[in-house]
Amino acid sequence: MRFKWFQNKLTFVIIPEANESVMRLKLSRASVCAAALSFLILLGTAVCVYVAHVRAVVTTQMTESRQQAHTSRLEQDLNNKNKAIEQLQKEIFQLSRQAVEVRSKVEEMKKLERELKKLSSMNDGPSSEAAAVSADWPAMELVQGGMGGPAHPVTAQQVRTLARETHASYDSLRQEISELKDRWVQSKQTILEQREQAQRRPGLWPTGSRTVTSPFGYRKDPFTDKLSFHRGIDIAGKLNDPVLAAAKGTAVTVGYDKFHGHNVVVEHGNGLRTWYMHLNEALVKQGDGVERGQEIGKIGSTGRSTGPHLHYEILHNGKSIDPKPYLPGS
Repeated sequence: MRFKWFQNKLTFVIIPEANESVMRLKLSRASVCAAALSFLILLGTAVCVYVAHVRAVVTTQMTESRQQAHTSRLEQDLNNKNKAIEQLQKEIFQLSRQAVEVRSKVEEMKKLERELKKLSSMNDGPSSEAAAVSADWPAMELVQGGMGGPAHPVTAQQVRTLARETHASYDSLRQEISELKDRWVQSKQTILEQREQAQRRPGLWPTGSRTVTSPFGYRKDPFTDKLSFHRGIDIAGKLNDPVLAAAKGTAVTVGYDKFHGHNVVVEHGNGLRTWYMHLNEALVKQGDGVERGQEIGKIGSTGRSTGPHLHYEILHNGKSIDPKPYLPGS
């Protein structure tokens, strides 16, 4: 039954305009169905192709939009990076100039160190290391003035070379400054020690008077008229004139006896002592620290003495020595 239905024919009547004959077209139902199905397939294919085309166009436009945005960002990033690179190049150049200036300051510090060493008599001359002047980094003074010449943009290799040289220069400067600091600390300590030693070395007249009434050495004893050995010098003065410490030290003996009268012994270190005798009074106590030039007593005539004066004596390792080399201007 169904098969016969497909074999049944359909008649299509085509009525043309006036005065023309009517056309009749007979087709089987199967042919009509096949034609309709083909039309539907073709229509569906066309729709699919169109949708795919529209989708492709939209995708392409979106891709192009994303690419344009990405390209814009890349161009902006590249521009920013170029600016950053240019800024870094300027900073590297500035650092290289600062390295030259720092090198100049280090050389000035070395020169000052050599002068300090000369002043403190630490050595006979500057060391070869301290005296060497860097040829790679000469001292320069940059002043304002005209400039010119053709422009030659630096290459990346030149920038890397400049950065490497600047880094090496700063490493060298850090090392030199560290060594210079150590030397300065040592020099300061040495100078302080030398200053302390100088302060502890007798180098002043112990009175305002410069009149020596009895020198160091053999003499006729003023009481017995016999030959005796005078272990110090006698300096004339008025009663109660100040007696000054010839150097920094510690009062190790402050006392009185019938031979030395009121007397003070000051220990200065390095085996040196100074002894001040026949004082009218002592102004320090045993154990007191004494500064160079400090008043420690007053001139008197106590003990074995014929009149107001100061017996000034210097001992080195317990032995009396001539004070004359320790008196300025004598």
